[in-house]
Amino acid sequence: MIKYTNISYENYYNLSDEERKAKPYFVEGQNFYPWFPPGRNYILGSISYDNGIKNWIVNGQNHREDGPAIIHSDGSKAWYLNGIIYTFEEWLEKLNKSDEEKVFLRLKYS
Repeated sequence: MIKYTNISYENYYNLSDEERKAKPYFVEGQNFYPWFPPGRNYILGSISYDNGIKNWIVNGQNHREDGPAIIHSDGSKAWYLNGIIYTFEEWLEKLNKSDEEKVFLRLKYS
């Protein structure tokens, strides 16, 4: 499971490149659109847009192992691993989780 660290928009931009790469962050703030320079290995975490969309990004790709990588403002969800979109069931099968963890995720999200 990936653990995210909550951080404000301002504090995220005050981090060094090394600190940004060290762990994924849940970045809170408006109109935050990340730019990922080519050849760099960025881990970002989650972005909350002002339109209500939440987006989890790891290494510049939509990715989340403990829930949907995108949650739209209407509540719909998109399931991604390493930038590839899956149905919920496909996503669940691709995860390296125990049967118990998969049951928990199924109860939580389906």
